[in-house]
Amino acid sequence: MKKVFSIAISALLVISIALISATTVFAAVASPVKPTKPTKPPVTEVNGQTSDDVTYKYENEEHTIITFTYTGDGELKGWEFPGMVEGEDYEIISEDGNSITIRLLNDYDGSVVANAIVEEEGSTKAETTKKNGDEKSPKTGAAAATGIVMLGAGAAVLAALKRKEQ
Repeated sequence: MKKVFSIAISALLVISIALISATTVFAAVASPVKPTKPTKPPVTEVNGQTSDDVTYKYENEEHTIITFTYTGDGELKGWEFPGMVEGEDYEIISEDGNSITIRLLNDYDGSVVANAIVEEEGSTKAETTKKNGDEKSPKTGAAAATGIVMLGAGAAVLAALKRKEQ
């Protein structure tokens, strides 16, 4: 009787942990989540220096679509968003003249820094900026890993019980 009871408890433990892990992983991947407003206002820069020559405007209520416009005198060569990865943290919706519109992705809640690369009057080339190397930490699937470890532990306990009884 003890053998049947311990096997049933171990099987129930393994199944419960597997279901919890799978539910957590699939909920994170499949559930549509309403984006939350970023907590920090964007930082605007020109050639890596904080500047008022770049303005921003939120295009939606959630503050996930932002239009940046360069209003200075130099010639705009392009835009960069230090610390953000295009396709993971943001996507470019449109770029027109001295403006660019981006959409924040995946509930991005880090700092949004818009850096206008500008060739100043009298300069022969645009100044380069130094990237800070910050990267967003990937989603690691910690819940799935915990479930797999617990599944392995349950299997080990079951195997030990079988050996002990033989």
